[in-house]
Order: sequence, then structure tokens, then C-alpha cells
Amino acid sequence: MKEKEEYKIGKLLASIRKTMGLSQTEVAEKSHVTRQNISRIELGKYSPGADVIQRIEEALGVERIYITKNNIIMGESLSLILGATDVQELYKVAKVLPCFRLVELSKDKNFVSAIWDDEYEMDYEEPEMELDSILTNLNWCCGDPEEYPLGSKCWWFVEGLEPEL
Repeated sequence: MKEKEEYKIGKLLASIRKTMGLSQTEVAEKSHVTRQNISRIELGKYSPGADVIQRIEEALGVERIYITKNNIIMGESLSLILGATDVQELYKVAKVLPCFRLVELSKDKNFVSAIWDDEYEMDYEEPEMELDSILTNLNWCCGDPEEYPLGSKCWWFVEGLEPEL
């Protein structure tokens, strides 16, 4: 599946570059990524890190690109990183919530990364309050895990990390 995602994003970046009338060399100069790596990314033969993708996106003048199993999502949406006393269980719950467009488990399985669905109709003004309400209704407590008994379903926002999408 990883090759498929690499191919999708590479194909999309190549299409945007060509539509803008830019050469691989021009994108390489603007993004500070070698032309060879631009070519390899476009062909799906190289899996760049998020920082490289971000530099290419900025060079092309596009907003954040997310690849899911079924979609390519473009746009700058609210990204949330969540911790939990049971990260695997929170991941299962978050995957089916209608308020998210994309939910992934971090590579080290310590965090849940989620992208808010801007089209989701909220009951509250802020996504953070909406998420707190949703998870509270599903018997999840928000806060410091030390304040809840062992085995409690407790979640919290993780500050200062970038999502690994």
C-alpha cells in the first residue's frame, strides 16, 4: 500500500507542477530539493519525509496535501494530536468519528493524529470543545491520566508535535 500512496502523491505533484508550467529544475531550486529527488518522488520511487513534501508544496504554492486510502485531500485543516491511556482504543474510536477526515496512528503507536473535517456541522464553536463533547458521550475523560483510576479511558491533546500523516 505504501508504494500506492507514494505513486498517488508523486503523480499529483507532477500534475500540479506541469499545470503551473514549471520544470522539475525550477521546483527543485524553489524547494531546495534535488531535481533527481523531485523526479523520483513524481515517479513514486522515493518516499520523502513530511518536511520535503511541505517544501515542495510551498514551491508549488499549494496547501497541505493528505493522502488517505481512498482520497487525496488538499487544504489547510486543523490537525490534532491526541494521547490516551489506551491509544489503540482511542484510534479505533477516532477512525469512525464523522468529525475527522483522516485519522492515523503514529508509527510508534503512542499518539493518534487526526485532521478535522471542515464540513462537519458542530454543536460547539470550537473543534476542541466539540471533540471533548463527542468523546465524553462515548465515556472518555479528558485530562491528566493521573487524575483518573487505573483502566479509565482518558485522552488529552498533545502539544508541540506535528502529525505524522
